[in-house]
Amino acid sequence: MHKCPTDPARTPLGLCLLAALCVFAAGCGSKLSLAPVEGKVLYHGKPLEFGRVVFQPQVGPPATGTIQPDGTFRLTTDQSDGAVIGKHQVEITCFDSQRPGAPAPTGEAGAGQSLIPLKYASFHSSGLTAEVKAANEPFVFDLTD
Repeated sequence: MHKCPTDPARTPLGLCLLAALCVFAAGCGSKLSLAPVEGKVLYHGKPLEFGRVVFQPQVGPPATGTIQPDGTFRLTTDQSDGAVIGKHQVEITCFDSQRPGAPAPTGEAGAGQSLIPLKYASFHSSGLTAEVKAANEPFVFDLTD
């Protein structure tokens, strides 16, 4: 009976390669589930006419949407339409520079003046959250001062 002098799976290099293969295989199968997300942004009860909405999940890529003149938005990620299923922090921005037809921002002014309270422009201060499920009713955010 012939025995190999060393079993390649038991050498340090063999173990490293086996571990790397397992990690690679596990990573390839862990695609995050997305669901369609639509909604509306109001400011003092009236549709916000432009701006941007961002949903940041606990794990995965953020989803963004441009606010339309009637206040509605639809989210997309870098993968496709929708947002990752799960809990999200939400930020909403509405700067002069986001106004349709506005010139690109230059200089230190950056995005220009915010037309809603700046607290909404940060996940940490907005106080806005959302839970995305496989099927969602439109999300409505009614912002106030």
